Amino acid sequence: MEAGIILSIVLYFIVYFLSVDAKLQSVEEKRILLDDPAVILSQLHTLTNEVQSLRSQLQDQTAEINSLKQSRSTTEGQIYIVWGKKACPALNGTRTIYSGISAGRQFTYHGSGTNTLCLPHNPDPTPSDFPTSYQNVAGEISGTIFGAEYEFNYKSVAIDDDVPCALCMASRATSVTMIPAKTSCPSGWSVQYTGVLTSGSDYSGHTGTEYLCVDVNPEYLTEGSRQQDNNGRLFYPVRAVCGSLPCPPYKNKQSISCVVCSI
Repeated sequence: MEAGIILSIVLYFIVYFLSVDAKLQSVEEKRILLDDPAVILSQLHTLTNEVQSLRSQLQDQTAEINSLKQSRSTTEGQIYIVWGKKACPALNGTRTIYSGISAGRQFTYHGSGTNTLCLPHNPDPTPSDFPTSYQNVAGEISGTIFGAEYEFNYKSVAIDDDVPCALCMASRATSVTMIPAKTSCPSGWSVQYTGVLTSGSDYSGHTGTEYLCVDVNPEYLTEGSRQQDNNGRLFYPVRAVCGSLPCPPYKNKQSISCVVCSI
């Protein structure tokens, strides 16, 4: 029994010293390799290749990110309508989607829609199976839509001229808004266009419409003859009335300006 224990101890120490010797040899080999210029150059060459590979991958990822940003910038944007113009302002990355005809309900009607639309010049028909009976009966069972006319003389337009419009895409914008009674935009915002505020009139029998900003350099439609008093949706200038509206800063009967801003 004692002989077996002694033999085991001897074998343990033999294995231990062999392991220590192997580790010392490995350390010595590494030291020799590190002192070898050829080995160092080889390792530097390997590291250089790895760095170049990582740099190439980074450039590919950067190009992909830039491509995604460019794609996003061309698909995003804000849509708005410029009233009184046939095309959109060529600024702030804005483009014209289509040029149109301002239209809405007849100025004495209390039915139909209340908002003003920018109709395209090339309308498509309704589906061929849509019933035509509504086209030949009294208006009580259908709405109607009319073209629009100016009710003021200003620069190149006159009373009864038809009002153009254009649907615009501000591709660099995340928001577009109309600010009444201003001709400049808040800090950080860009001017799309300035103009005069319009609405329906206060005449007895007239119906109200929403407030719209007509471009400060208005145009008229060229279809047909000018200044034909066909009425329809009418654009009147808006003026201030003192009372609940403080004067100053406002003035009684003052016409109201407007600006369309983007950011």
